[in-house]
Amino acid sequence: MVNFFDLIGQLFGYILWFFFDLFDNYPLAVICFTIFIRLMMVPFDLKSRKASAHMARLSKKQAELQKRYKNNKEKLNDELAKLYQKEGANPLGGCLPQIFPILSFMGVYAAIASPLTNMFHISADKISQAFKALGEPVNRASQLLLIKKIPTDQNVLGIFSESEVHAINDFNKGFNLFGMDLSTTPINTHFLDFAWILPVLCIATMIASVVISQKLNFVPAPQGAGCIKFFPYIMSIPFIWVVITAPSALGLYYTVSNVLMIVQSFLIAKYYNPHIITAKQEAKRIALRDLEESK
Repeated sequence: MVNFFDLIGQLFGYILWFFFDLFDNYPLAVICFTIFIRLMMVPFDLKSRKASAHMARLSKKQAELQKRYKNNKEKLNDELAKLYQKEGANPLGGCLPQIFPILSFMGVYAAIASPLTNMFHISADKISQAFKALGEPVNRASQLLLIKKIPTDQNVLGIFSESEVHAINDFNKGFNLFGMDLSTTPINTHFLDFAWILPVLCIATMIASVVISQKLNFVPAPQGAGCIKFFPYIMSIPFIWVVITAPSALGLYYTVSNVLMIVQSFLIAKYYNPHIITAKQEAKRIALRDLEESK
């Protein structure tokens, strides 16, 4: 039975295979795949920033209500709810769009770490048989390493169909990126090995992306929007472990994704910053108020 994790992974696997089939080069396929996923996230990023700016506009009114009803929490909650309803604001609006990056992470990890399952859509029984034929423990995260061994092991070749072997052999051609094997798992190599370059770049660009994004695109966080400010930092912590325990291809994905996020932050700061959003929202609010008063 296909679980939710595999379902997303298979969907992303089709996309990753499309780019590999187009360029016949795995590093280039991962880079194009990253650009595609990053573009998919843009509407969610914009919605999050729009919600943050909307809540920031109400920060003074929130502070006044909190001061007025500091000894009556029930009344305070009622008045805040009325304020949000009147202004069309949602205190969780900036957090909910962050769900998509979590789902995309699940899909990307599954597509890159388990290509036999999610790119070639080979049955779990065949994959288990291949691992056993090689005397290796069944491990979804080691499928890239298994793929490299399949063409040279006669015991394994018989498990897969001719079309599957052809696809795997074609896939085996391009794992190299400037002398770096993208199928290598950094934690299984020496710390000074070339494989650690991508995790280091990934972590550095991740931190830079969060800092630059918040500095350029966010006004001071209003009451109730703390999740918006700290959520990216919290979500970055598990990625550090993931990129050193997963194939280097995942580190390439996140490094490119972080660089694109930095570029996106500068573009948003110029054309879609919180001050512009706030001005548009205020103009819309005034127009609606005038329309209601004219009735």
